[in-house]
Amino acid sequence: MMTEMALAMAISFALVATRMAAFIVISPFPGANVPTQARIGLVLLLAATTCPMAVSGYTTLSPNLFLAAAGEMITGTAIGFVFRVGMSAAEVLGASLAHATGLTMASSFDPSLGSTVDPLTRIVTLSATIVSFAIGAHRVVLGAVIASLRAVPVGTLPSANAFAPATFTWIARSVECGLGLALPAMTIALVIHLSLGLVARAAPSLQIFSVGLSLTLGSGLLVMLASMPDLLSGLAAHLGALGTVIDSLLSSHGT
Repeated sequence: MMTEMALAMAISFALVATRMAAFIVISPFPGANVPTQARIGLVLLLAATTCPMAVSGYTTLSPNLFLAAAGEMITGTAIGFVFRVGMSAAEVLGASLAHATGLTMASSFDPSLGSTVDPLTRIVTLSATIVSFAIGAHRVVLGAVIASLRAVPVGTLPSANAFAPATFTWIARSVECGLGLALPAMTIALVIHLSLGLVARAAPSLQIFSVGLSLTLGSGLLVMLASMPDLLSGLAAHLGALGTVIDSLLSSHGT
């Protein structure tokens, strides 16, 4: 009897840890630069504290455990992906501002991401991370992961069709947020480029490229600095909707 109970608890712990690990791997929390040992410790801590809430229904080892583990990975990945997509609005914003100001030429390789990132995108992304911690987005998402143990019971294989509508809607909202916040700077950059084109047509002898880059860069940075409070407020409002989006994601599983 004690052996069966211990085995059932071990299975529940393993399934919960699988869900938490999938969430930690996909989500931007706690971050790609956090040591692997710390991330593993966070997974084990979350699994240990939430395991009493989980009832897997498995008391013996069986092949169905592989399906149960796959279900836990899908659930954890879905919640982590929603968090990552929400933060990607800052990446869209930073990349759009960098293209508008010409700072894409200053891109450097980021080994943590495995890709080239311009300094403006990195600044905006770090600012969004600070904003997310300031508004408590990480607490909301962690609370949603814990609440998912009741909304999507451990050992359940969720349907991808249930998660897809809310996820695709959130992706569209994140892209819309990033582009919408970058629109003023992009509009001013377009006006400046058109003006420089007219000047170059009227005065062909003028070294328009040497003047144009400085003018575009300076005006773009000036607009960005002037609108920074609005940019951060827009990102905060966007990330503030994470709880509602995840609730919709989990509730769609039961429909």
